[in-house]
Amino acid sequence: MRPPAPPVMSAAPLVDILLATYNGAAFLAPQLDSLLAQTHANFRLIVSDDGSSDDTLAILRRYERIFEGRMLLLPPQPKGGGVIRNFERLMRASLDDGSAAWIAFCDQDDVWLPEKTARLLAAVQALEARVGTDAPCLAHSDLTVVDEQLQVISPSFAAFQRIEPAQVNARTLLSVNQVTGCATLINRALLELALPLPPDAVMHDWWLAVLSGSGARDYLPEPLMRYRQHGRNQIGARDRGLPSRLMRLARDGGGVLKRVRQLGRGTRAQAEALGRRLRDNGLDDGYVAEYLAWRGRGRLARLFTYRTYYVGPELDRLSRWLLWK
Repeated sequence: MRPPAPPVMSAAPLVDILLATYNGAAFLAPQLDSLLAQTHANFRLIVSDDGSSDDTLAILRRYERIFEGRMLLLPPQPKGGGVIRNFERLMRASLDDGSAAWIAFCDQDDVWLPEKTARLLAAVQALEARVGTDAPCLAHSDLTVVDEQLQVISPSFAAFQRIEPAQVNARTLLSVNQVTGCATLINRALLELALPLPPDAVMHDWWLAVLSGSGARDYLPEPLMRYRQHGRNQIGARDRGLPSRLMRLARDGGGVLKRVRQLGRGTRAQAEALGRRLRDNGLDDGYVAEYLAWRGRGRLARLFTYRTYYVGPELDRLSRWLLWK
């Protein structure tokens, strides 16, 4: 049974939840139900659809009535923008409206736990109390990885992916993204700094993550959502244990190497865009310039320092050192 919409807490801070959709009818309703069940009820759901051809829009219009004024469905747009530009459209809508000081990101196929918005909001507000509201702040959490029927694959996305989000810093985020967009909440200062998204942003959440290096970031190790895996995930989670990775190399070694090289070019271009954005806003880009200078050195010159910038499993670190320029 669908949970009743909780009363809006007008005295509570307003959070904009940005939902990008595309042909998401199969799993959209449970996600919307989980938003209605949030303990922090003073939110506005802003939705942008990227030209769905299934029942996504019909579901959204049905839920518009259930959300009782707390859903803003942007005018449909033709297919072709892609997930990054769809989220950029949502970010721009929130910024232009100006009502919300905090912004969360939502995928169409997951399920949020009731405390998700409240816990992430409290974490960002704690960061702002420390560094000020003018500093870009970001909080993100762990996720429970589940299958299409919401059966648990792994209780921890971080463990499943062999990553350590609590240990990363502004420098290591330049090469390896450990911030998952659908588990993220940011403040308005970061939203303003992020827009417009540059063409060289690898993904919108990675762009937000590297920008947070100029302010403050916090990671909550508790899973605050169910991260559904199915055949149509834009990014998704994969077992990154050595046996699974060796199997992928055996099946598609050429494709794996190609993707690693592409990511190397992408991270370098994104870092260059980050440096420009920081300089344009009068912010320190010294660590970015240092990173780019290091990336420009020869492979042997980087041999004894690659672990400083490349985190994660050693196979990943070595492949970046060997294949990235």
